[in-house]
Amino acid sequence: MEDECRDALEVFVEVAESQTKFLKKHLDACVNGMISIASNTNLDDSLRHLALEFLLTIAEGAPTLARKMPRFCADTVPVALAMMLELECNTPEELAEWENEDEDEEDTEVTNYDVGEEALDRLAIALGGKAMMPVLFAIIQDWFPSEDWKKRHAALMAISQSGEGCEAQMAKQLELIVTTIVTRFGDQHPRVRWAAINTIGQMSTDFGPSLQAKLHSSVLPALVSAMDDGCKRVQAHAAAAVINFCEHCDRKTLNPYLQGLLGKLMQLLSTNHRRVQEQAVTAVASVADVAESDFIPFYDAFIPGLKDLLRATGGKELRMLRGKAMECVSLIGVAVGKEKFGPDAKEVMELLIQTQQGVELDADDPQVSFMLQACARICKCLGEHFQPYLPFVIPPLLTSAQLDPELHVTDVDDDDGDVEDEEGMESVTVNIRGQGNKRITIRTSALEEKATACSMLHSYIADLKEAFFPYVNDVARILVPLIKFPYMDDVRTAAMMAMPELLDSCIIALNKGTAGATADLVSQLLNFMLEPIFDQLKAEPDVETLSCQLEAFGELIAHGTKCDAAKFAPQQMHTCTEVIQMLMKESIERQGEREKRRGGEDVDDDEEEELEGEAEREEIVMQSLVEVAGKMFEVYKSAFLPYFDGMLMPIISAMLQPTAIPANRSAALCVFDDVIEHCSADGASTRYLEGVFPAFLQYAADQSTDVRQAAVYGIGIMAEKCNDSAFTAAMMQQAAQAIVMVVEAPTAWDDSSASATDNAVSALGKLCKRSPEIAAVGWVRWLQTLPLKTDKEEARNVHTMLVEQVEASNSKLLGVNHERLPEVIIIFGQLLGTDLIDEGLRARISHLLKQVHSGLPAVLQQLPTHPKFSLLTEDNRRELEKAISS
Repeated sequence: MEDECRDALEVFVEVAESQTKFLKKHLDACVNGMISIASNTNLDDSLRHLALEFLLTIAEGAPTLARKMPRFCADTVPVALAMMLELECNTPEELAEWENEDEDEEDTEVTNYDVGEEALDRLAIALGGKAMMPVLFAIIQDWFPSEDWKKRHAALMAISQSGEGCEAQMAKQLELIVTTIVTRFGDQHPRVRWAAINTIGQMSTDFGPSLQAKLHSSVLPALVSAMDDGCKRVQAHAAAAVINFCEHCDRKTLNPYLQGLLGKLMQLLSTNHRRVQEQAVTAVASVADVAESDFIPFYDAFIPGLKDLLRATGGKELRMLRGKAMECVSLIGVAVGKEKFGPDAKEVMELLIQTQQGVELDADDPQVSFMLQACARICKCLGEHFQPYLPFVIPPLLTSAQLDPELHVTDVDDDDGDVEDEEGMESVTVNIRGQGNKRITIRTSALEEKATACSMLHSYIADLKEAFFPYVNDVARILVPLIKFPYMDDVRTAAMMAMPELLDSCIIALNKGTAGATADLVSQLLNFMLEPIFDQLKAEPDVETLSCQLEAFGELIAHGTKCDAAKFAPQQMHTCTEVIQMLMKESIERQGEREKRRGGEDVDDDEEEELEGEAEREEIVMQSLVEVAGKMFEVYKSAFLPYFDGMLMPIISAMLQPTAIPANRSAALCVFDDVIEHCSADGASTRYLEGVFPAFLQYAADQSTDVRQAAVYGIGIMAEKCNDSAFTAAMMQQAAQAIVMVVEAPTAWDDSSASATDNAVSALGKLCKRSPEIAAVGWVRWLQTLPLKTDKEEARNVHTMLVEQVEASNSKLLGVNHERLPEVIIIFGQLLGTDLIDEGLRARISHLLKQVHSGLPAVLQQLPTHPKFSLLTEDNRRELEKAISS
């Protein structure tokens, strides 16, 4: 009887997956029946699992339908939670067995707990937080204070599992939720303590970096205390949660905790418990990665022990620990830099090479992957000084990059199970038009190794530059064909990202006179790359991968500014423009298809969110295409205009229209910004201004920040690049009025608008430099907007302009009697010690302050009485004093 029931349930799951509409009229009855089966503990577990799978399939395949059913979420969530209570570990012996169990080697049998836990994750993602969170939290709030440890455990793990799907709703109560979880670090039952720590680790990933920024003072001290737990598995998990926390933590937040955190991790490393050591060494690596040079005071304490771990011999049980020690040493090396790590680097590399060349490593030995990554990081740290080790690291990578993933395509009914059952092989069934259902089997382990090797090769080329030149030909021969590798996005992306780096290595070697580096070689390498690149850009099916490829292609084009041999031939310029044209048209078509879907029936909040995500990814593609066109203008100047006019101008003009979506208008404005920036020296841009300048004025007042930013940036470029006949005095006055309206708008400095306003301030400064009439009143208004803080690049440009005007003693800015000099000094105080100026500008500001100190001391003495002096923080005032006295 059970077999027939099992067969029937499997059919229901298949129907729910492929023909949901077939069940629509009877869905209420089906759902109620499945809930009854899934919640009946007297039935066989496999039947309960299939019933729950049916409910999950409905939630994932028809989320809108599921959300509209009044009781779907309210009845399904309790079923999953109830399964999470079906845990063993009721006796001291079972608890001891759990404590000594390796987490990555636990029993592979699927339990009711596993099924319930996975179900919560899938439900949350499918139904979303609005439907899920009220039901879930109503139950777990009652379970937190329960005497039954299994309920406390399930309540914590439910939060961990549902965080991704309920992110927006949980974020509103993040502090309360985190505080509640942290109190369970002291629970009487070790599995509950473990679950609490696990949940904090997962939430650090799901809610970072907000959680780290706001709640570090609650989380980090609690994790440090948990490392003293009497249960070794809990200790290890506390170190593991530190790894999660560091993923989205910044250096400034972590710094105050380094002493206590690293001291405790050092204690864990000195234990004789392998699992605790493994997690501790990875936690140290994560902390070093975030701390960077702040780790230097702790370097000498950790490195000797880590080198001892690299020297350690032992059985397979030590392989993971040694691999993680490799990771840790290399991350510490990158963190502290070449000067500190250099003396130890040679010994570390010799230990790694001994491992590679010693006893032959098994194919599944984790040390292999850790060693590859460690060598790449040490290369990043040492730069060209890593070159002697390349003969040991490059050949294995080239071998891995050429691995065959062993693709097999067979009929579904063929008895080809032997291939599928091999370790590392995975299969999917697809319907191929005209051929029916086919089973495609591929060796995923080979794919992953291939992708890692390509990524490592890219890293070495980028870090070593001309020192990699001896390997350029061999690597190009292998990586260029992989640009079109059909079976894995990561392989194509890594191969494509390596292309500009390979060309750059050749160019630098040529410019330095390296033996064998010739202009012909640069040209041949470029020609070898371009056809596969063009083909793949036209064929790439994945939008995100396409964006990465376009970014790399833009970098490749830009090398034409460094070397004439790296420039495109006319036919290649034509093909490049054709590719841009085709991809822009396809992007606009996808936008239209999305708008049709958005206007359809039954589009709920979650589907709208999915459409928004697709639109954002599409914007990145369009922006990447604009940047590629911009690189063509940067390299070829006016020589690119015939290609632009013939193929791109109609598309860009349509994108500039008021009816176009904001992202397209912004993109079109950016293209014309590039035309003006790069094609004005010979006057070639003038013929575009008649249509473009009115668009700049119109869109300077646009609702979209991106559109406003592109428009006001264009006005600034006109002021900087166009001659007086192209950009007349009357046009400048119109431009200045539009810019002032942007700067003085009520919402100008809101977070959502500030980047556009920063660019408007920059444009106003350029207009003041260009026009004495505008300068007469403009400089004072301009000064009142400083300092800028949002668009860092534009802020640095504007602050450089400020220093230049002060150095020139601009009376329109400073006042005839230097009456605005105190305001300038206050602005300097707000800039010193920040990333809003570079080191060169910092020195120039310091020199100006010393001149004021020696020539106009009264200005500094009276500074505290200035109305804006209160804007300076204590740190700002100390920076001012330091600059004057240094």
